[in-house]
This record gives sequence, structure tokens and C-alpha cells, in this order.
Amino acid sequence: MKTISTFLFGLVCCALLATSLVVAPSDAVAQDTDDEGLVYVAYFKVSYADLEEWIDIYHEHTLPILQQLQEEGVITNWGLQQHSTGGEYNLRFAILAEEWDKYDQFWGEYLGGLEERSEEASARWSAMIQDHNDEIWNITSQHFPDPAPEIAYLYDSLFQIGYDELDEWNRFWKETVGPILDQAMEDGILGGWVVEGHNTGGRYNWKVLYFFEEWDDMDDMFGLVLGQIPSDAALWKQIQAHDDVIWAVVSDPAE
Repeated sequence: MKTISTFLFGLVCCALLATSLVVAPSDAVAQDTDDEGLVYVAYFKVSYADLEEWIDIYHEHTLPILQQLQEEGVITNWGLQQHSTGGEYNLRFAILAEEWDKYDQFWGEYLGGLEERSEEASARWSAMIQDHNDEIWNITSQHFPDPAPEIAYLYDSLFQIGYDELDEWNRFWKETVGPILDQAMEDGILGGWVVEGHNTGGRYNWKVLYFFEEWDDMDDMFGLVLGQIPSDAALWKQIQAHDDVIWAVVSDPAE
């Protein structure tokens, strides 16, 4: 297995050469699971004048490679979202794998496949990326109804929590917040939720991703959650920093 520094160099190369996807629920699967591997997330800044071309190249050249790698078991899922609200980047690209070693195989086959399909398209795709940021997260918990709904929006809620308070924070989420979110799924106002813990990169060390079918469901869901958490609950004092970003799913044209 590669060293961490070599692995991160591979992430950067991947970010510079390519990126895009469809999101099936997940950074996910349509069931409750724990310890479900890793997710690499690349955030990109692409000129809005170039976005349509960038996504077209993805659909034509990148999507077939990702589908093949999923069939081979190299990756388990992937997703591309476009900026809706908040944050400085306008594209979010996620790749899921069961373990670190799978990423080693992924980088070689993915980047090599892009070059083989079209050196010109690969170079153009890279040139359109003005800036990017990479992060790796451990997927610790996934919750989706079965069958999973068609997702339109992903609400990315990031937190910086003191490491000495993470156990208490996680316990409160599991015992108090989790059942509320599960009820929201049963009520049809939440399409799923995923908890991820920090692995590599970024300021924040804990996040929850909310999946929605409709924009208006966000207000209903957060009203339900916040209405049941006391204002003096310990978790409010455990948050050192926080950020929210809303992403709109970029779907496969076949969908």
C-alpha cells in the first residue's frame, strides 16, 4: 500500500484531471449500516460559463469508467453535486470505496482510462478547474429507507467538535437525534442521512449529510429536529465551528 503522502498526491492528480458523477443515495445504500468504508470528496471551482461543458465531458468520458469500476468492485458508489447554497466551490465529487487499498487501484484505472478515451477531453477538463480541495471521510453510519427515494438535494452539515467531547457528542446523536431523523424518514420528509468522521484534510472533523427529494422538505425536517432538542442541551456548547452547504444532484442523462 502507498504511503499517505503518495496517496494524497494521487488525490490531487485525480482532482486536476477529472471529476463528476451521479448520486445514488449515499455518500449510501438503502439500509441502516455502520462502518461502511471511506469516501473521498473533491470540491471544485469551475467558471459558470464552463460548467455545462465540464459536465458534458463527465457524462461522455468519466461516467462509463466509473460504472465499470463499480461493476469490478473497485468502488462502491460515486456522486456529483452542483452548488446550490453556501460554500466557495460549485461542484462536489465523491467516490466511495470499502478500504484504502481500493483507492490505489482506482487511481490507476480511472486516470489511465480517461487518457485512453480522449487526451484532449482530459486536458480540457483539467484546464477548466480553477481551484479545488480534497477531503477523506470515514463513513460511520448510513440510514436510508428501502426502497431509497430519488434524491434531488444533499444538505452537507459540517462540525468542528473537540476530540475530548466526540464520544459524548456521538452518543447524543445516536440516542437522541438519530431517532428523530429516522422518524422524519418514516414521515417522508427526509430521504436519508449519513454520518461521517474526519480522516484526512479539511477543518471539520464530523459531518452529517441529509438527503432530500424536495426543497421544501428541508424546513419541515429541521423544524422537527430543532423543536425536540432542548436549548440547554450539551451539544450546543460542544460545537467549536460549523458550516452548511446545500448541493443539487447532477444526474445521469439516462435518469
